[in-house]
Amino acid sequence: MSARGPGWVALLAAALSLTAACAQEAPSNARELIDLRVPRSFPRMIVPEDNPTTRQGVALGRQLYYDRRLDPRGARACADCHLQNRGFTNPMVRGVIPHVNLAWSYYFLWDGHFEGGLEEAMRMEVEVFFGTDVNRLREPDLEEMFLAAFGTREITTRRAAYALAQFQRTMISHDSRFDRYVDGDASAINESERRGMQIFYSERGECFHCHATRLFTDNRFHNIGLDRQVAGTGRGAVTHDPQDDGLFKTPTLRNVERTGPYMHDDRFATLEQVVDFYSEGLVYSDTIDSLMPNVSGGGMRLAPQERADLVAFLRTLTDETFLNNPDLGPPRR
Repeated sequence: MSARGPGWVALLAAALSLTAACAQEAPSNARELIDLRVPRSFPRMIVPEDNPTTRQGVALGRQLYYDRRLDPRGARACADCHLQNRGFTNPMVRGVIPHVNLAWSYYFLWDGHFEGGLEEAMRMEVEVFFGTDVNRLREPDLEEMFLAAFGTREITTRRAAYALAQFQRTMISHDSRFDRYVDGDASAINESERRGMQIFYSERGECFHCHATRLFTDNRFHNIGLDRQVAGTGRGAVTHDPQDDGLFKTPTLRNVERTGPYMHDDRFATLEQVVDFYSEGLVYSDTIDSLMPNVSGGGMRLAPQERADLVAFLRTLTDETFLNNPDLGPPRR
């Protein structure tokens, strides 16, 4: 051994150090980009250059979405408030907005308190809502997933949020009976549902103005006539602009049959109650949206059959493929 000298020992140490470093890093080209296959009828999805959607990143985000280690007390996970079979809402948790097609959102929560893309929204979830302690995430299984997703075992709240954003971008609902009808399958909806669709897209119903495009939301804020006293509520509580008082974000109607109770305060338990409100329950306030029909008369004043038809149409927006997609459910153990 002595014949090899101290130089050999130094060389061996350097080699071992390099091997250890390589074990901590993974080449970026090992990450597999995913084609999200956004439907052509949807708006363009913008994916930030610093967070491309990869198979490894989505797998990590999915794990974190269902993992209670995200919570410092281990008491809850994202999925506890967002149940897949309920359109990623939870009827037992107040004011939950569905986690569906959020890749097109730039305002989050009912009052738009958080602005930006999915990365910013998920950082809020990780750092503010959960207050995640990254030390709880430093376990071998997650370290391997962070290595695969980001090329390093280093775990940060930013990387956790970016992985969650990647997973959220895969949560695209676009295969309801309505979609099949619009795409050419005339048998996908029945006569009552077609009548309801005509009301939805008519100037009499006015539903389509706010629940716009194939996303069924304009991602904006409206006062729809729920309350007479609106000072300091809704978007106004964020902007402190009286013109924003009583305005709340338009929720998507996709899977609306499964996402009740309804409105920002869960005041309506059923779709029938929602339609009854729009038909005869509107009340005036200074910031009520000009799109709301016949406010002085309480609303659309629909006949009983028309109300039933409109509810029937809303149920055609249920996407069973999305609600039962195993790739969006809990990771396999």
